[in-house]
Amino acid sequence: MNPFTFGNPIKEPERFHGRKNEIRQIVNRLASSAHESTSIIGERRIGKTSLLNYLSNQAVMAGLGLAPEHYCLVYVDFQGLTDITPQRFWQRVLNKMARSICDESLKPGIQELSKKETFDLFDLEDIFQAASDRGFTTVLFLDEFEYVTQNPNFKSDFFGGLRALASHSGLALIPSTRRELVDLCHSDEIKGSPFFNIFANVVLRPFSQAEVVELISGYTSESPYAFTTEESAIIHDMGGGYPFFVQAAGHYVMEAKMQGLGGETLERFVTDNFDQQADPHYTYMWSHCSESEKITLLVLLTLSLQKASKKTIPNLENLTNLRARAPQDLVSMGKRGLIAERDGLFSIFSPSFERWVRKEILAAPGEEESQASADEWVKTGGEKDIKAATGMLPKFKRKYWPILADVAKELSFEFAAAGAMELIKILM
Repeated sequence: MNPFTFGNPIKEPERFHGRKNEIRQIVNRLASSAHESTSIIGERRIGKTSLLNYLSNQAVMAGLGLAPEHYCLVYVDFQGLTDITPQRFWQRVLNKMARSICDESLKPGIQELSKKETFDLFDLEDIFQAASDRGFTTVLFLDEFEYVTQNPNFKSDFFGGLRALASHSGLALIPSTRRELVDLCHSDEIKGSPFFNIFANVVLRPFSQAEVVELISGYTSESPYAFTTEESAIIHDMGGGYPFFVQAAGHYVMEAKMQGLGGETLERFVTDNFDQQADPHYTYMWSHCSESEKITLLVLLTLSLQKASKKTIPNLENLTNLRARAPQDLVSMGKRGLIAERDGLFSIFSPSFERWVRKEILAAPGEEESQASADEWVKTGGEKDIKAATGMLPKFKRKYWPILADVAKELSFEFAAAGAMELIKILM
């Protein structure tokens, strides 16, 4: 049986690996005298739901010092709930709270309130305060919370009330979102709400190499198929530390070994299957990059493909010299795991994603624009920096011509000898 799985979040605590630093921060805030809230931020497929599943497990939290006699853990997933209302929000929370809390005397009051057609903030205060008076802190793990913050059904009074409950009535909140909460609001009024001041942010980044090694070792410890150092390196490089991609790469390495493959044959099998599986996720990642971030990615890719020299080392100084906005783009993409940084050098997180980017910007055979349209585009657009490479433009999708021109502008000062022609050749 293949121990590596992907597609669904990890639910079994024994299969969860990594995130020790993040868990420590979250647990320490919950265990403080103020029972503080924490916002979990991370790109899609970075492991937010798996982390919330792990933390909302009573046995796990008891082992971390948060015993069920003092903490009522409530997990709610809002994914896809685009039409949810505050009333349904609280009914869902209260129903799960009634099932989670271990004090039987509190359950009837919680269940009674959940069945009411309407209730207000005072009713909720009474419930959470009653639990607090019995020594309970209620912890709400709110997965895909952007479905609430971006929902016009939830006004500023809802968030004000939620903040009041978290500040005074023994309630702690652990929401997970793709971006910072304040950036995921449906109105400026809510953005200005003091609700967002109660959170410390924990940003989930790709696994470190040590965490990837821990995951691989944990999943293969009872398998008859031991991974070689080279095979583990394939998983780390291809997965780029993303838990989902690491699992997918591990799955195909294990599948190859179960088929008796090895060496270059194994690597080809893993690469072909992994790239096909990752394609829609790369499409999502790329589509959520700004135009500036796409330019910085192509600049970084071009640097990595250049002959090594002092000026082509992908460090912050060189990238900033080539592109003034690089530092801001590197920070934002680094938070989302698209860019890796090690010993001061930057790289795209996975060679598989590099291959995808190059394939994405190239026109498929038979779908190229005409040379006449490329000549006209350069002539009317005044794209002097790419004029020398006009004959190669049809090999790229037309929608990326402006980005290629911008990349050529950025690089032409440092790589004047190569110019746009070499740039285009490098990216092909």
